Amino acid sequence: MTPLRYLLLATHVPADGRGGGMIRYVLELARELEARSDIELHLLVSRDARALAVDLLGDESRAHVSLPSPTVVRSFGERVALSAPVLRREFDVVHGAKHLVPKRSRATRVLTVHDMILLDRPDDFGRLKKALLPGPYLASVHDADVILCVSEATRERLAAYTPSALRRTTVVPLAPATALLSAEPAPVARLSGRRFAGVVGDTSPRKNLALVVQRWAEIAGDADVRLAVVGPPGWGTGGVGDGPLDPRVELLGHVSDAELRWCYENADLVLCPSLAEGFGLPAAEAAAFGAPLLTSHDAALREAADGWGTSMTTDDPDAFVAAARELLQAERSPRPLASRVHRTWADVADETVRAVRAGREHA
Repeated sequence: MTPLRYLLLATHVPADGRGGGMIRYVLELARELEARSDIELHLLVSRDARALAVDLLGDESRAHVSLPSPTVVRSFGERVALSAPVLRREFDVVHGAKHLVPKRSRATRVLTVHDMILLDRPDDFGRLKKALLPGPYLASVHDADVILCVSEATRERLAAYTPSALRRTTVVPLAPATALLSAEPAPVARLSGRRFAGVVGDTSPRKNLALVVQRWAEIAGDADVRLAVVGPPGWGTGGVGDGPLDPRVELLGHVSDAELRWCYENADLVLCPSLAEGFGLPAAEAAAFGAPLLTSHDAALREAADGWGTSMTTDDPDAFVAAARELLQAERSPRPLASRVHRTWADVADETVRAVRAGREHA
């Protein structure tokens, strides 16, 4: 089989490769595609991330650099193939991993749709993004030859805006990070020897962290139970709420994969109170390690949990707080002796390539 010349757009990936779900998506998928004999992978990255791309590919000639520009300008440049001259070269596939594909290309254009939050929750975003990006997002959906949705929940949200896109859409769910699954657990010093619950995610309003952070005194009661908040600052407006925090709340920020695994394996409870998700990776990760889990009723979170844990509406905050308190007070059940992982990034890559080849055949 002739390898596909495959350009993956990754200009949102920082030099250190750290960040949220969309960054992890690109790096995990790229590593799996690079390992395949039927793909000749190229990466389009920012100048700062070129070394990361070269290290991943082992080949300088396939690490292409976008012209430096602010994020919004760069995105529009990729859309019209100006900020990245490489987009005018011959590729079999150009894959937009963050909402946008080139407006014109002779390649098969693949678009990953992680969520429709920009349209569902526009007020979470700054004025510039809210004004400028919805049009190009929807136009990219229209232009894409193959659309990959990370969950059935995201596919349903996409259908609400562009029903005609469904015939080009395949659901390819994500998987827990390879490094997380292979890491040797490392204790977090501030939590070691203590009871704790965990919440993983940035502080964007949709993550709804304030529900558990600001009401931790009610959830924990008199017990010496910490709340470990893991994740970067939010990309939108908002945060973890106003007012002083309970002294038992630990804002950990970024932690290593080894520390995150230890958190999942030792938490008395993992909380996912998000109002809107595209996939809900923390729920999938908690389920993979058998952690007690409480999610909101968000469709993507329940899908990612795959029947594990408990879900509770956040429309009634008091009910969610009561459910969290009850789960914390419950007697801990033994953790599964074997990993509950049923899906890997090799599966994600396999299904991605199958969808791309099927799309090319029917183009």
